[in-house]
Amino acid sequence: MLPVAVRDDGELLGAWQAGDAAAGEAFVDRHFAAITRFFRNKACCEDDVAELVGQTFLGCTAGKDRWRGEAGARQFLYAIAGNVLRKYIRGRYKRKSEALDFAAVCVQDCEGASLSSIVAHRREARCLVQALREIAVEDQIVLELMYFEGLSGSEAAALLGVPEGTVRGRIARGRQRLRERVAALLAAAPAAPTVDVSPEQLEVWARELRRQQGWE
Repeated sequence: MLPVAVRDDGELLGAWQAGDAAAGEAFVDRHFAAITRFFRNKACCEDDVAELVGQTFLGCTAGKDRWRGEAGARQFLYAIAGNVLRKYIRGRYKRKSEALDFAAVCVQDCEGASLSSIVAHRREARCLVQALREIAVEDQIVLELMYFEGLSGSEAAALLGVPEGTVRGRIARGRQRLRERVAALLAAAPAAPTVDVSPEQLEVWARELRRQQGWE
């Protein structure tokens, strides 16, 4: 049997189902940082991030026997994380009498929402991180997989189990809104110079952020 460190995700999750606790620990360890990043810019505070990460892996532990391999092991894990996030936002949505549409609601619509816990050195990167919290959650999820994890649109679609065309639509919609919000945040600073907020420039700032945070 291969050591847990060199087994792929499906092998680890399958072994965990069969009672191999070491495989389960390896699966959690392998994805802990990425799942933390998934929630880092979507929760209201750092304590909530830790709680949401814990709920995700508890959900994975409780539900692992439902995985049959049709979906990838990472897709299974991110589906749980997505459900945890949606439940969290439902519980904190300010306008509780309204129906919740994740194609419209954003993190900043939640009670107790503050600035992101991600600390960026460069002003443009700080505005990027904050602006991501001000676009629709569905779009934020896809764009952060691209900007924080370095995934392509097709890779994000596969990870989320969503048709690629749907993800491409979210990218286009979210990126346009993101450019508008970043531009507005940059312009709000006193005597702020005009900054080009093109899709290419967003990618540059995202790469700088990944390097600064040690995500690469």
